[in-house]
Amino acid sequence: MSNKKKGYRFLDNKKRKQIDFLFSLLNQLAIKHPYLVVLILHEYTRILYGVDPYIDFKIKNPKLRIDTKLKELTDFSKLSLLLGSYNRKDDKKFYFKFTDKVSNDLKNKTGNVYGPLWKRFKRINNHEALRLLKNRVQKKIFKNKKVLDAGCGGGRYSYAIYKSGAQSVIGLDYGDIGLKVAKKNYGKINNLSFKKGDVLNLPFKKNTFDTVFSNGVIHHTSNVKKGISELVRVCKKGGNIWLYLYSTGGIFWYSRRLMNELMKKIPYELSSNFLKMMELPDNRFIFMDNWYVPIEKHLSHEEIVKILKKLNVKKIKKIIGKNKFDLDFSLKKYKNSRSIWGEGEIRFLIEK
Repeated sequence: MSNKKKGYRFLDNKKRKQIDFLFSLLNQLAIKHPYLVVLILHEYTRILYGVDPYIDFKIKNPKLRIDTKLKELTDFSKLSLLLGSYNRKDDKKFYFKFTDKVSNDLKNKTGNVYGPLWKRFKRINNHEALRLLKNRVQKKIFKNKKVLDAGCGGGRYSYAIYKSGAQSVIGLDYGDIGLKVAKKNYGKINNLSFKKGDVLNLPFKKNTFDTVFSNGVIHHTSNVKKGISELVRVCKKGGNIWLYLYSTGGIFWYSRRLMNELMKKIPYELSSNFLKMMELPDNRFIFMDNWYVPIEKHLSHEEIVKILKKLNVKKIKKIIGKNKFDLDFSLKKYKNSRSIWGEGEIRFLIEK
């Protein structure tokens, strides 16, 4: 099967083999030295961005930087395999200190992965959500509109939409932890409410909302096509749907898949507590969603457009990310960078 068919577009075989080799070493290390794997993977994740989202760290030549770091981390992993093993039972209390009972249900697992992240976003972080919304979305699609935030998490964007002049906002999510955070932070605001529900089976009649907003949610479901169909169904004719999804291709998205498979061997709590012990900035913990989310689908722009056209939407407009850590921003800034970030990210403003 060709790289293109596998979704590894823009990634040559030589580079793919280098990445595969690093992760083969990390899979061996996961049993012997899980803390080293967390450290190595954190550094590798950080270097994949055109800029570091959470500290003032700019990559002048991303391709050279990634090539150099890939070699360094591979060499370090080889040496680490020569070290003696440790007994995971010895630190069981450390990494299971904050363990919650995890359901086998994928939707609950996703909520449990993102829940601790939502807890870290306090109301003081609202300015960040407002800024991101301003840079990515036109305010007019919210002004005096009835809006659904489908997959609201901890409610940051629901609140930002409300502050953008929406008539009313409903934030919907399946995760109990995120909903609890949302209700605690924003539950007393008039015309802003939160509801438990499944984005694959939205608990609303068709043509209910003027605007439907879905930010990085549908790719974490078992059926992307059904999820998009539900967003369109509940949106009024002539209304707008703002959709953000992960795309495909390049080192970045290929590595994300390998990270996710690797970290099935290392408990979430071990990684979380270790990163906390290193006193990393709170926002840096967002990397952990790359590692542990139980389901992550990757579709191309072309595939998403095909789905939308079959739903007979009126207009599809591609939106380019304007924030410095949006992959689209890096693709525009650096020449020949598709080998790193592939198609970047999918952002569409859709008119039904």
